[in-house]
Amino acid sequence: MKICIQDWNQVLADLIKELPKLKWERTDDILEADKIVLWNEVVPEFIDLIEYAHKYGVPVIAVQHGRRGSSRYFPPFSQQIVADKLCVWGTKDKKKLVDAGHPEDKIEIVGTTIFSHLKPREKHKGTNIVFCPEHWDVEVNENKRVAEELRKLKGIKITTKAIEGHNASIYDNPVFSSRNSDKHLEICSNVLSTADLVVGIYEGTFELMAQYLDIPVVIVKDWDPKSFGGDDRYEQKYYRPISWGAKKVTLSDLRGAIKHQLANPGELKHERLKIVREEGGIDVRDPLKKLVSIIKKTKRR
Repeated sequence: MKICIQDWNQVLADLIKELPKLKWERTDDILEADKIVLWNEVVPEFIDLIEYAHKYGVPVIAVQHGRRGSSRYFPPFSQQIVADKLCVWGTKDKKKLVDAGHPEDKIEIVGTTIFSHLKPREKHKGTNIVFCPEHWDVEVNENKRVAEELRKLKGIKITTKAIEGHNASIYDNPVFSSRNSDKHLEICSNVLSTADLVVGIYEGTFELMAQYLDIPVVIVKDWDPKSFGGDDRYEQKYYRPISWGAKKVTLSDLRGAIKHQLANPGELKHERLKIVREEGGIDVRDPLKKLVSIIKKTKRR
């Protein structure tokens, strides 16, 4: 079988590595492909690609690319599922999609292989906090404010896990990775392996990886509403929810919350596990095998 794969965040990296074992051939020609697997189906170029593939009878499978990867299917955008199958990580995303009126038979829970790239936590000297700035179209003021507040902590090392687009001069000890690189998850894993606590502004994929490793997560909820994708009506509950697996605080309470979480790292242990099950799909025994099975079975609707 010839398969066209477009990856991002390395969510399809393990599938790509598995192709020789499956005796599948990768191709960039969508008309030569028997199946197409995409990390997204809501960006305009992918919608056009899917419609073009469907015109020639080629089935398309879309795979959730991040913790909030399904947000565009909700108001005010309310984009429809165009692919023949949409593979999500966990039960929470499927339930939200079905509750929003999307067809249940198009949605499959497959888990994700990203957790298999994480290293066990390492013993280390001192206390390490990792700050994960929000990624937006431009550098946001909230990132700078949190970085400045973290700088006031004494005797604690601050590392910033940044991605393309972040301004290195704003942050302490920035460690960059690119979501389009095959080293992205390795770099994330290295940073998390010695982290005692993660601070974020948005509870995204990096924070979910921290929760998987049972690392306390503190989220600064101070956020100035912004236009998202050109729409200033974007509902925060679909893109910026904060789970019970993270401590939600204001900027003024950040340092106190950090000290409390460092002194009581097990406080939200059960909540972290619960949210990783619901949003990360860790109860799926073999995510790669499940995804391969879905790809094999999917036919043009």
